[in-house]
Amino acid sequence: MRPIVKICGLMRVEDVLTCVLHGADIIGFVVDYPRPVPWNISAESVMELMKAVSKPVETCIVTGGDSERIIKLALKTKPDYIQLHYGETLEDATSIVDNLRKYNIKVIKSLFPDMADLEKMARQFESVGVYALLLDPRTPDNAVNGGDANFAAYIKIKCAVKCPVILAGGINPGNVEETVRQTRPPVIDLMTGVEHSPGIKDGEKIVTLFKLLFDGSVQQP
Repeated sequence: MRPIVKICGLMRVEDVLTCVLHGADIIGFVVDYPRPVPWNISAESVMELMKAVSKPVETCIVTGGDSERIIKLALKTKPDYIQLHYGETLEDATSIVDNLRKYNIKVIKSLFPDMADLEKMARQFESVGVYALLLDPRTPDNAVNGGDANFAAYIKIKCAVKCPVILAGGINPGNVEETVRQTRPPVIDLMTGVEHSPGIKDGEKIVTLFKLLFDGSVQQP
């Protein structure tokens, strides 16, 4: 089986339809992010885009900041996942998980390679009910430029917890095979690696990515 594929930073309905058509499992939208990023859209915009996503494909809203605001955003837009990608604390995550559980909205918490006690932090977020963790070099302070996936840090987190750990960071059709071979992630997250420019997806790259994934050369453990 191939890894689950999350494609993030969608801003146009035609790109959503392309991702759904060719095999994306989770469609991600950056919504009301606390800092200026080129992928940011409003709650109203994402609700329109989400109409183009049909099951079994799932939706994820990437946001951050105040827990009360995040809970209100989740209840308004009703995605399958909320991804916390800012400086949310354990207390924030606990409140968000507890409030969204009854609505079956799962919480993903992003971690960054430069965090202190990364493995301990991963275990703590898992313990409060976070559904999955995501390791991303695209930090709140460097959300635009990002960087390459940190394989060593990813493997450490993956070994430290039982919940799914999503790998992100510079993944594209040219390196997806080697990335999966070295890290065996259950889920991979792509954004700029399948874009022409921020928020404008590249259909040819998306087709190539899924051709590699579906022909059996890129496999989960």
